[in-house]
Amino acid sequence: MVRARTKSGVPAECTGCGRLSEWCHSRYVRRLADVSLGDRPMRIDLSVRRLYCENVMCPKVTFAEQVAGLTVRYQRRTPQLQRLVEDVGVVLAGRGGARMLRILNIRLSRCTVLSQLMRVPLPPLETPRVLGVDDFALYGDTYGTLLVDATTRLPLTLWEGRDAEQLSRWLREHPGVEVACRDGSLTYRQGIAGGAPDAVQVSDRFHLWQGLSRRVQDIASAHRGWRMSVRAKAQLASFLFAVLFQAGPQGEARSESAGRTP
Repeated sequence: MVRARTKSGVPAECTGCGRLSEWCHSRYVRRLADVSLGDRPMRIDLSVRRLYCENVMCPKVTFAEQVAGLTVRYQRRTPQLQRLVEDVGVVLAGRGGARMLRILNIRLSRCTVLSQLMRVPLPPLETPRVLGVDDFALYGDTYGTLLVDATTRLPLTLWEGRDAEQLSRWLREHPGVEVACRDGSLTYRQGIAGGAPDAVQVSDRFHLWQGLSRRVQDIASAHRGWRMSVRAKAQLASFLFAVLFQAGPQGEARSESAGRTP
């Protein structure tokens, strides 16, 4: 444990209006948790002043002084420890983050780690060059739409439902999408064409090979129990040849024009 005390007579900035004041009202002790030192938990008992605000127009009558780099309003952890908790939470989430922090002699529950993670501001949204659009099941027959940056594989936004107009609106508000990677949904095709008509629409790898497997299964089921005719063999061979040459040996996406039906 470390005990410290702020200097008297040094003006501090009001947290309400920003005006400097050195009119001291009282003192109190703040107990701050810090990163461990030598495999031991660190606590700082810091005596700070509560001062009067000399601005009569300020809504605050008194305020507590803050020490730059050491204290944050309504926070019982130092900024250094807070950044550590947030970084561990981003990487390992709740339960795993709590276990890792316990190794570092920082005792926090998984719920606390998750709550701190939820307070982390999201990075600014940058319009991706290659946008991934797909749906997902929320519950029962209710589905949602997920937008992903196909280059970084990071989610951008999501909403409930599979609405072409909402997708078009998002694309108009975020211009710059050059390639839209989607499934075979007509709704998403119309939404992309309406919001980004110049974007090239492509089929993603998963749905491309899913469609291939279903088509092969349909052809094989149609001729089950019978010797496959020459015409059926030629049909299956031509279909596989066309798909493989358009998808590539690694299963890359098949390009489509923005107005072409998948």
